[in-house]
Amino acid sequence: MNNNFKVFASCHNHSIFSDGEYTPDTLARIAKCMGHGGIILTDHDTVKGYPFMKEACEKYSLKTMIGAELSTYHKTKDGRKIGIHLCAFDFDPNHEALRDFIPYCASIQTDRSRVLFNMAREEGTLRQGIEWEDVLADHPYHDYICNNEIFASFVKRGIYRYDEYEEAFFKGCGFAWNREREDKVIAITGKSYDDIETSDAIKRVRAAGGVPVIAHPIGLSRYAEEFLELGVMGFETRHSMVSAEEHSFFEDFCKKNKLYNMGGSDHENVLGGLLGFGDEYASPYWSSGVDEEAFMRLYERKLG
Repeated sequence: MNNNFKVFASCHNHSIFSDGEYTPDTLARIAKCMGHGGIILTDHDTVKGYPFMKEACEKYSLKTMIGAELSTYHKTKDGRKIGIHLCAFDFDPNHEALRDFIPYCASIQTDRSRVLFNMAREEGTLRQGIEWEDVLADHPYHDYICNNEIFASFVKRGIYRYDEYEEAFFKGCGFAWNREREDKVIAITGKSYDDIETSDAIKRVRAAGGVPVIAHPIGLSRYAEEFLELGVMGFETRHSMVSAEEHSFFEDFCKKNKLYNMGGSDHENVLGGLLGFGDEYASPYWSSGVDEEAFMRLYERKLG
């Protein structure tokens, strides 16, 4: 049923300013080459890449707006605590509701990366050759530092090869996630994404004139009304991890409640950096963005 679907814009993309593969300029250039009419950068917990994306979109004649993907947690009415990624669009980052909030969110990951970097070096699971100050110096415009930036600093100095990323950060290295280590990091930094409540993030985005949208709502259909009560203005209905059933449910829910239905590549497909479409990474074309009608509803703020 999606054979005739035409993607006009990917509204969920990551760049080197968080954990993406490409610079904003490269993302915009690829989008233009794919025949898209727009693209939105939604880096994790930061807007540092937006000026570069805006400049690139002006160069390639693409429509864009400011965006970010905020990492939050929501306590459901049935007693669950679930991680929620909230895509925020068209907000004022200098509004008092977000001016300090977004940089704080970015600092959670940056401080976490610094502690893990030092732990891994002390344990000998990460090669020597750079200091934390080198990572910061290599990324002067960034306020969100994760594995990608650290690895880039190693590669820049020839300490790791590009194809050694998995070995460096996921095979027996201190960066591999586990609860005990994460608790140590939180104790040291005094910061956790568990402290960023979805309801508070929604209120802040709306106060700053923006549009909060629940990203990739996998398994969240039973909480749709709950999120609506919190002030959500849309759901990401087109994403590689959203099932056909969930896609249909949220498309209908958005239409019924006059909400924005969004979608984008995220880390998948060409814009996500996955250029080899083997079975492991294959995802349907329609999941890589929205059509012109859906994009223009947001671009022109037709639903508020």
